[in-house]
Amino acid sequence: MDFKLSNRVTASFVFLVAAITYIITVQPTFSFWDCGEFIACAYTVGVPHPPGGPFFILVGKLFMMIPSAADIGLRMNYLSALSSAGTVGLLYMISVIAIKNWRGVPKTTFDIITVCGGSAIGALALAFSDTFWFNALETEVYGFGTFLIALCIYLLMVWWEKADEKGSDKYLLIMAYVVGLSIGIHLLVVQCIIVAGLIFYFRRYEYTKKTLLFALVGSAVAFFIVYPFIVKKIPQLIDSLGVFAVVLIFGALIAGIYISIQKKSAVLNLAAMSIFLIILGYSTYTSVVLRSGIPDMPIDENQPDNIEKLISYLNREQYGQQPLFLPRRYSQEPQHTRTWQLYTSDMDFMWRYQINEMFNRYLFWQFIGREGYNQGDGVDFSKFFAIPFILGLIGVFYQFKKDWKLAFVFLVMFLVMGVVTALYQNQQDPQPRERDYFYVGAFMVFAMWIGFGVVALIDQLSDWIKNGKPSMAIASTVVIIGLVAAPINMFRVNYHYLDRSDNYFPYNYAYNILQSAEKDAIIFTNGDNDTFPIWCIQAVYGIRQDVRVVNLSLGQTPWYIKQLKNSRPYGSLPVPMTMTDEQIDKLLPSQWPDNKMMSLEVPKTAYPDSMQNRPDLPTQIDFVMPPTIRQRQGNQVVTAIKVNDIIVYDIIRANNWKRPIYFSLTVTEDNYIGLNEYLITQGMLQKIVPYKATDEIGLAVNEKVMHECLFDQPDKPYPDPHYGFIFKGLDDKNIFYNQDAERMIQTYRSLFLRLALAYSKNPATQPEVTSVVAEMEKRIPQDVIPMDYRLKYEVAMMYFRMGNETEFKQWAGQAIEGANKDMQENPANMRGSFNPYIILIDLYDGLGDYRAELEILQRVQAMNPQDQSVAQKIQDVQRKMSGGSLTPDTTKTDTTK
Repeated sequence: MDFKLSNRVTASFVFLVAAITYIITVQPTFSFWDCGEFIACAYTVGVPHPPGGPFFILVGKLFMMIPSAADIGLRMNYLSALSSAGTVGLLYMISVIAIKNWRGVPKTTFDIITVCGGSAIGALALAFSDTFWFNALETEVYGFGTFLIALCIYLLMVWWEKADEKGSDKYLLIMAYVVGLSIGIHLLVVQCIIVAGLIFYFRRYEYTKKTLLFALVGSAVAFFIVYPFIVKKIPQLIDSLGVFAVVLIFGALIAGIYISIQKKSAVLNLAAMSIFLIILGYSTYTSVVLRSGIPDMPIDENQPDNIEKLISYLNREQYGQQPLFLPRRYSQEPQHTRTWQLYTSDMDFMWRYQINEMFNRYLFWQFIGREGYNQGDGVDFSKFFAIPFILGLIGVFYQFKKDWKLAFVFLVMFLVMGVVTALYQNQQDPQPRERDYFYVGAFMVFAMWIGFGVVALIDQLSDWIKNGKPSMAIASTVVIIGLVAAPINMFRVNYHYLDRSDNYFPYNYAYNILQSAEKDAIIFTNGDNDTFPIWCIQAVYGIRQDVRVVNLSLGQTPWYIKQLKNSRPYGSLPVPMTMTDEQIDKLLPSQWPDNKMMSLEVPKTAYPDSMQNRPDLPTQIDFVMPPTIRQRQGNQVVTAIKVNDIIVYDIIRANNWKRPIYFSLTVTEDNYIGLNEYLITQGMLQKIVPYKATDEIGLAVNEKVMHECLFDQPDKPYPDPHYGFIFKGLDDKNIFYNQDAERMIQTYRSLFLRLALAYSKNPATQPEVTSVVAEMEKRIPQDVIPMDYRLKYEVAMMYFRMGNETEFKQWAGQAIEGANKDMQENPANMRGSFNPYIILIDLYDGLGDYRAELEILQRVQAMNPQDQSVAQKIQDVQRKMSGGSLTPDTTKTDTTK
């Protein structure tokens, strides 16, 4: 058997298996989080969030120009899919070279099966690991970035093999250029510089403890030359010295190259040429400056249109600074204050959260098994029985036994791209989402060790059974068992959860938000998932380009506020404001009293036609605008409003009711600036109206628009205003929806419920209630997307108020089951008006099951013995049980005291 042919065939096989898998399971449009932003930026060659990714954007634009699919977003998703498959192929070839380094070139069939089989198992283990497969299916920088990591390591390994040949340093120079390009994707790739330094040392120099120490220090210095010096300091030099800085830098490099040639110093020549190529690759950032500031650019984050702004952009100044070493617990944000209660010290926090929770857990997910897909889920041994993980441990020990030098290099790479990265990021608890995608470089190294573990088993079994004699039967058997036990089992377990081939939910979610709005609307949104998908669907798919989106998180920054005010993307209208650009630049949070009254003028034309004939229409609305910042200073609590609160008020006032303005349903009440009573639900938005819209149960729904949105499903997406939601795929049991998606889907259910509640208040429309509930179940079946028991409770209580005993009992039974489960799992969950105790008390009361109601009340009393309202409620129930008033009581008991 010919090794070269077998090696090429196997490499092609693992690449094709990965490529076909990813193409079959790839997201058909775009995904949530940053994906929509990157696709929109690639389509428009725009500027994404700091520190950007210009090389990624340019390559993505190239992929969009290739007619590989009808959907533009899918074309760019193929970039991640194919580059990830390329990573799998490269990891196979890296593994082969590493194994050959201690075994020699395979000459027998036994050797070929051992080397190629073990390497293939490791590569496919990476291909079907949870995080790597996930990254391969969407437009994020991590799929392409991991490919460049693998390419750098492969070039280093090829150089290792050919270092004694003339001209072999070309592989190191190519690697340097790739590192430079990778700065325009993600800085994680720059960590390959450390690996390169160690590879160079072990191949060129004799090992001693002293020289190894020098090599480690030199590798670190080389890394710091690239980051932060080249990445951050060179732009600062250019800002300070202008063109002279460019002449100085390139003059120094040319001089270094000239001196190296004169003195025949290969190391100096290599260093100077590498720095030159890294800077050349880094030059993709010039596209950021060239594209930024173009009038009406749809996405131009931070507007880095000159070198000074580019420096701020590269330094991520928008996100603030964080300590590099200490303290580990530094955030004063309200959501992070729990770290002082949960962890005894900074070191305890560093180990238990930043290392164990934020790296070890992710590593175990890949090769032991993932407990679930909710945030914070742990490790499940029963998924893979830890077989891939055990093989990896065997592999790392075996490589150290056979070839400690390369084993040391890969261990350093694993630690730098894993634990060191986790510590450098100094992430606080909790995070908005899981961060496993940061550590794929470390997972790649561990997958390679899995392949080495297979080789170790083959060698050991041959020693034990055949006294060291090669055995094709042993090699073939171990490879087959290894394939089944590791990558094939990983594929089996992960396929359902990672298959996104029919998942159009992010596209539909963005479409439904936009199509809830009237023409030329202004929509206030809150975070990534109600903003980036909208940016994408507007820029790439041409949907509702008349709508202006105001992201309240970005609404703290002057550059974004000025863009809203001055730009007209796609020809849309600017966002009205009364402030000048100079005033916007000076905006800061402002001190604000608790009960400050604000007003908005209301012209008669702002009212609906049905109200305009009323003689008593007010000419303004008055409301209390509450503070949104509270900070203790000494013995006082200082209250203030944020910059985005000022902007929201100014936009509404400047608009003067000429264009419809909405809050997305995802926006929290603290951003409403006190206009809570002036909001009416319209699809997935809440429209600001010039009259109090709430009723006795706190609902305000535009019934006509809501009915059209929920019932009139369009046959195709419409680019112009057209009511009607797309629910495609929500009734498909084969599609997996994660925790975030399920939470958003519950929003759809809440809209059906709001419409049903609105109908239930009017005897004339009460017959429509059942059809609304039936339509909800038809569009979003419970056996596909489980329904939250709190929504079931609301449906039950709605039927109770209507006097529909049959429907009430049916829904109450379902809600009681969910509430009991929640109460058992979280017995201390007694806060809020929808805690399980309140729900059970109301439902049991409505059902007349006073014994069960009394049992829940006694539990509540045991936890709140001083609460007199609970004692009174117990007496009321006991009175009913003894034959007193049997009228069901739906008054909610306050269990929050």
